[in-house]
Amino acid sequence: MVSENERVAGNCAICDKETKTRCSACQSVFYCCVEHQKSDWSRHKNSCHPFKVESSPEFGRYLVASKDIKAGEIVLKESPLVCGPSQITPPVCVGCLQKIEEKRHTECERCGWLVCRRECQDLPGHKAECELTVARGEKVSVFKYFEAPHPTYQCLAVVRALLLRDSAPEKYEKLLKLESHDKERKETEQWELDSKHIADFIKRFFRCESRWSTDEILKVVGILQVNGHEVPLTVPGHIAVYNLASLIEHSCRNNVAKSFTKHGDIIFWAPNPIKRGERLSICYSDTMWGTNARQAHLKQTKFFVCNCERCEDVTELGTNFSALRCIGNAACDGLILPESLNQWKNSWRCGKCGASYDFKEVAQILAEATADLARLGKANDETCIDFIEKYSKKLSKNHYLLTEVRISLAQVIGQNGQMQRITDSKLFLKLETAKNLIELISNLAPAESRLLGVLHFEAHSALAEIARRGAAKKNPNFKGAYEESYHHAEQAIKYLKHEPSVLPEGRVLKQAKINAESLKIMLLQMA
Repeated sequence: MVSENERVAGNCAICDKETKTRCSACQSVFYCCVEHQKSDWSRHKNSCHPFKVESSPEFGRYLVASKDIKAGEIVLKESPLVCGPSQITPPVCVGCLQKIEEKRHTECERCGWLVCRRECQDLPGHKAECELTVARGEKVSVFKYFEAPHPTYQCLAVVRALLLRDSAPEKYEKLLKLESHDKERKETEQWELDSKHIADFIKRFFRCESRWSTDEILKVVGILQVNGHEVPLTVPGHIAVYNLASLIEHSCRNNVAKSFTKHGDIIFWAPNPIKRGERLSICYSDTMWGTNARQAHLKQTKFFVCNCERCEDVTELGTNFSALRCIGNAACDGLILPESLNQWKNSWRCGKCGASYDFKEVAQILAEATADLARLGKANDETCIDFIEKYSKKLSKNHYLLTEVRISLAQVIGQNGQMQRITDSKLFLKLETAKNLIELISNLAPAESRLLGVLHFEAHSALAEIARRGAAKKNPNFKGAYEESYHHAEQAIKYLKHEPSVLPEGRVLKQAKINAESLKIMLLQMA
């Protein structure tokens, strides 16, 4: 806490009296006494967050921590302004947004849109397009393509957003303030496709030529594309747009983690401490991709070039996450990388011997490795080990392709109840792989909470089995393995604490809690 005499004075939100006492949760509002704070809570609670909204011509609106945020603290929990099927999706239930099964579905009695069961037709999320479809005077007839993306569904989330103008004007006003990147999108082929397949389709299909202009529809399309979060609570995932959550900026080394409640509310939380004045960020791309892939994805979908500390450093914070080995010189154990972010597709140079490589050589190696990775399919431990052995000769130790395979390896060794049957060497390989990955990711992407939580659980599982075998052989060090196993279980709980039970990570969390409690009792008995 800041001492009383160091605080800047302000005026009480209730009586305007000068005071140095702030709301401890957000540090943004002053109160002269507890009674005034309590009386103002019904108004203040909707804006009481540990951040403030700032803006600049370069970045637009963004969020800045208004106080020191503790590790584990929730930064924001928010319900969506609108949610709906993804733009590219097979047929889904318009009520619960779960995938429609070919042999188990029905239609909304009023409008004809597919639902997985009769009660889904009455869920609130479907009301908007149901009424609009009924108003067109004819039920919709959805062609029964159950596996491939269905073109009719690409308009649904947009229609739901547009209908907020009449059904929830306050939400629609907030939605329209979000970034749509219309100027940048107009220069892409996607703009023409969206104009034809979404804007024109909505007007024709729903027989509402004059209800919304083409520009208004395309602006909403852009808002959904730029600000939409994929919500993994359904299969396939659906999209949702949130208000304040849309203001958090991007970084490839973000400081805020993202999760969801089982009801679809978004949760931003801090896996690690965040100091007052720090800008809050999530990763709009995939932190486990290399720089080139992240940049391409952000340029295509978010219309900007990332210049975060990780992208500007071609070594990616010393991890060499995208580096290749100096394969042209057998005597050299150096690594090759581009000179800078802006020269990624120019010549790459070895940092040790200075040898230069044309980017085509680099691309060829990466294409070969990527194709082999795709052929792994549902990987097992042996195929993972073979891939790692083959490409460790060409790629850096921490290369993103090797990292992807090692993540699989840490999970497949001993899976499906086989932990007690694997060899000691495989068991220690699992542990070493998980611990090395934890160290790497903690540096590269310290807010990658789901992955870190799962890897801590894998390390915990391996150590628990090592301890069990040690105890059976009367190894005096087995208690230390149990203690370390308990530590990793606690870390798994820390990183997965906000994961809902409907997600795989939520089920890992549940098991980690059970295992941690058992280990705690066991260790107390050993004391």
